[in-house]
Amino acid sequence: MPYIRVSLAQKLPPEKQAELVKGLGEALSIIPGKDGRGLIVDLEDGKTIYCGGVRQEDFVFLDVRYYSNFAYKIKKEFTVAVFNVLNKVLGTPKEKMFLTINEYNSWGGFGDFRDEYYSD
Repeated sequence: MPYIRVSLAQKLPPEKQAELVKGLGEALSIIPGKDGRGLIVDLEDGKTIYCGGVRQEDFVFLDVRYYSNFAYKIKKEFTVAVFNVLNKVLGTPKEKMFLTINEYNSWGGFGDFRDEYYSD
């Protein structure tokens, strides 16, 4: 169950929200075994965001979390794809986009727990 928190300064109408979520799911498919079907998106739009002490009118920060670890090349391709989606859907310039990736070797969901190093 990948999780992406999207914090952005813009306030989005519902159709733009849906377009953004769909695009993030498509970008996620770059990562082996991941796709938009199980993607959790926590969309925080219309936020007050400061960068360098200056209030931003058009700014996006994403916190990406998922189960397992992947090669640098895959994470880079995913990041570029996400930034392309943000630019296309929101019109946000790429210098106003930031993203972190957190990879976990254990994850709980659907009433169960998974760990890359242990099994029942």
